[in-house]
Amino acid sequence: MIRRRSLALAAALVATTAVLAACSSSGDAASTSTAPVSAAASAAASPAATGAPSAELTAWAGQVCDDTAGLRDSVTGIGSAVTSGGTDIGASLQSQFTTIAASANQLVTTAQAIPADGSGPEAQAVKESATASKAAVDALGTAITDLANASGLGAVTALPAVGSAAKDAADALGATASAVQSALTGGKSTLAQAFAANPSCTALQQ
Repeated sequence: MIRRRSLALAAALVATTAVLAACSSSGDAASTSTAPVSAAASAAASPAATGAPSAELTAWAGQVCDDTAGLRDSVTGIGSAVTSGGTDIGASLQSQFTTIAASANQLVTTAQAIPADGSGPEAQAVKESATASKAAVDALGTAITDLANASGLGAVTALPAVGSAAKDAADALGATASAVQSALTGGKSTLAQAFAANPSCTALQQ
């Protein structure tokens, strides 16, 4: 009887050992299978590497900065002319505005034509601010036309309106300059590198 109990106990011990070994092997397999998933998740969480900007993107960035700076200077000149006054100022401002309007159109056209390697939230901000700048410049043009068509007391009230519109346009162009600077200082993105490659962009906030 004792011998039979010993044999049964030994058999049970062997079976238990086998079960434990199988569980351990299964746990190791599960651990091994989850490792690649963890690595993939880690890779997905890491920021994508950025490449050097194309020649087209670098040229685009420089053109946006040149257009913005030139347009802002022209609008500031309108504000100074309003402050200075003078005879037949309405006609004089209309003549100046012809160039300004063309520059505003050029800025928007350039901003919308960003090369594919520069697309992203920062580029969208630049495009939207350029569109807002053109709207502000258009409003300035309307104010200048009203001044040119006014006479007497009408001209007296129309002149300050031109000054106010010139300030709004300058502020809008300042926002475009700020959008460029935000993109430039936003890290090592392809777009940031393109802006940084153009001195006119790094000097836009000065």
